Amino acid sequence: MGILKKIKKHFKRKEKLKTLNTQDIVNISLYDASKKTILFASRDFPTHDKDSGSNRLKEIILIYKELGYNCIVFAPHIFEDDSYVEFYQQHGVIVFVENNKFKNIYAFLSGLKKVDYIWFNGPLALNLFYKKMKNTLPDTKYIYDMVDIHFLRYKRAIEIEPNRISLKKNYKHYFRLETVVAPQLDYIIAISDKEKEVMSQYADKNKIITISNIHYPKIDISERKKFTDSKGIIFIGSIHEPNIDAVKFLYEKIMPLVWKENLDLEVSVIGNVADKLDIKQYPKFKFLGFVESIEEHFMNSRIMVAPLRFGAGVKGKIGQAFEYFFPVVTTDIGAEGMKLTDKKNVLIANDEKSFAKAILQLNNNEELWNTLSKNSVDSLSAFSPEEVKEKLKTL
Repeated sequence: MGILKKIKKHFKRKEKLKTLNTQDIVNISLYDASKKTILFASRDFPTHDKDSGSNRLKEIILIYKELGYNCIVFAPHIFEDDSYVEFYQQHGVIVFVENNKFKNIYAFLSGLKKVDYIWFNGPLALNLFYKKMKNTLPDTKYIYDMVDIHFLRYKRAIEIEPNRISLKKNYKHYFRLETVVAPQLDYIIAISDKEKEVMSQYADKNKIITISNIHYPKIDISERKKFTDSKGIIFIGSIHEPNIDAVKFLYEKIMPLVWKENLDLEVSVIGNVADKLDIKQYPKFKFLGFVESIEEHFMNSRIMVAPLRFGAGVKGKIGQAFEYFFPVVTTDIGAEGMKLTDKKNVLIANDEKSFAKAILQLNNNEELWNTLSKNSVDSLSAFSPEEVKEKLKTL
């Protein structure tokens, strides 16, 4: 960051603090020195209703609360009037916000009696905070939550677009962070057993723990709209590069084949992908942007698609669909790490012809649709909060 930007940010912070008159940390009165304490550090404050990684982190934080920990959430440049701060405040979580009492997070942590664990949420947090926090709290145990293996995602992207220099730069950057820096920490959290296996080539296998996404049914299956009462296709995505590629792949390659057979099938896209796309080039798609509640869309639509050609980790959008007994068509990349079986839990297709065929098949075959819908409960069994709670107890 340039010196001018730093000065502007400093004065903006001072003006905002004057307006809010923030004297202390949110919920600091709940801090109990007799309890274990864990700090969750993120580069950006977790927005649990906008991306699956933040939703997973939210569930982990709330589980630690149930286990009796002092839970502290930190991301830089966050003020107490943020709606997501208010969410954690309501759940009894301590949130480090910009304030008039402490100069920064390090001054705050130095004043605590003890911090047992610091949990870094993804490589950006690891890169920004680990070194200084380690110097500040040398006796604390440090946990790196990969969220997914970033270098693996970029490696796969390079296979599709080998001439993009930015992909190669990102691959090198994340490879160093994840294979050189991360193994120095006390624990590494992998999102799936498959990613644990990959990371075991670079770090002590005994310090790698698999903690996947956390999902559970949000409705009873009897509430699920029937095949005949639902219609259309939805895709959920953020500005995450694999999602942008998936929208292009869906529009340019897959749907033209589908529309040859069924011109009436509509596709709705949920999320902020439009921030990275010129949506005028996709006139046949309905871009809905961020929606407060996806339940209505999951209940009324017939098919969820996730035509991901690269990426890594466990895909929260697919687990989210299962929470509503909502049938999914995806790729091997989309199904990775979820122990799913083609034609039992999902339909899996990897090229445009087979993907288009799977969409048409699922849209026309009520028996197949019902099979996938009913098996959603089995699909979620590995992602229950109870299973994650037992794993967190072992740390």
